[in-house]
Amino acid sequence: MSQKDVGNKIPIYKLKTTDEVMRYYDEWGIKNKYDQDMVEWNYTGPKECVDVFKKYTKDKNIKIFDAGCGTGLVGLELKKFGYKNYDGVDLSQKLLDLVPKNLYKKLLKADLNKKIQSEDNSYDAVMCVGTFTFGHVKPHALDEFIRITKNKGLICFTINEGIYEEY
Repeated sequence: MSQKDVGNKIPIYKLKTTDEVMRYYDEWGIKNKYDQDMVEWNYTGPKECVDVFKKYTKDKNIKIFDAGCGTGLVGLELKKFGYKNYDGVDLSQKLLDLVPKNLYKKLLKADLNKKIQSEDNSYDAVMCVGTFTFGHVKPHALDEFIRITKNKGLICFTINEGIYEEY
């Protein structure tokens, strides 16, 4: 995975509460600054995660849950490889408002640190890119990902190295 360190470019790793994170991303979404920064920083997390994901499933119709979808960067990568059936969830409504129209089947604003409003075993796969980091999604979210993923389904995620060591 990408070893890019953007911690010195944004104070995101210093945020402590969900409200702080939401406000920060809502502001970051103004004039699509978020996507501009991702391009400038050569952020490759969505591409790298989908590259790994596609090795393990050839069925383009599986139902995928994009946890922390932001502006839809993972969805755009999934679309490139012919995946058609994915829902997105994010904490920031401002970022959700920037998702290209008709990219996701369903978009919801939700806190992934709380119970996910989906039935047990309702998704074939969960993808979570860039949210397991300081001040963001906590480890117990994995329990929810497992709950909503079907038996023998896939969970593909990235994790900040410092958070991995801390958690």
